[in-house]
Parts: sequence; structure tokens; C-alpha cells
Amino acid sequence: MPDVQADLFATSRCAPEQPSDEVVAAIRERLHATLALVKSATAMPWANTLVIIREENAFRFGKEALPPDEGAALWAEFDAEMERLYAAMNDGREPDTGE
Repeated sequence: MPDVQADLFATSRCAPEQPSDEVVAAIRERLHATLALVKSATAMPWANTLVIIREENAFRFGKEALPPDEGAALWAEFDAEMERLYAAMNDGREPDTGE
């Protein structure tokens, strides 16, 4: 009987496993701490561009562990604060998109 190899590009039939309540609580705490940091900042709180990207990605993906409405509300607040900080970082200039 030949072995059948699973389709590498097929979509999974299994629902992703939900994180435990403890993990969700830890993520929520970190997101609130990060949000408090950017809200209180008058300048970008991270000096290194890669750290800024990492923190933004951590927030973006962390919010997915929360209930959808809560995650969306936190992301909206964080995104608005980051826009403010990017504007301050760029001294009010539009960011260079490379075009």
C-alpha cells in the first residue's frame, strides 16, 4: 500500500488552538503596558528602528489573542499613538516611502 503524502499547501482542517487564560492575561498586560508607554511618550520610546518594528509587530500579533472587539480597540489606540510618535520622529514631515 503506497504512503500518501499530505498536500503541503492545503489549508488545515484543524482550528488553531486558543491560548490559555493565563497566556491571554499576560498578553493583555503587556499590550496595556506598551500602550501606556507610547501614550506617555513625547518622542519614540525606542531608538532602534528594528526594535520599533518588533514592538509594533508584537502588538499587532498579540491583539489577536484577545477577544476581537478588545483587540481592535487596543490596536486603534496604539496605532493612533504610533502615528503621533512617527510624526514627531519625522519632525512633522511625511515619511519617505522610497517612491
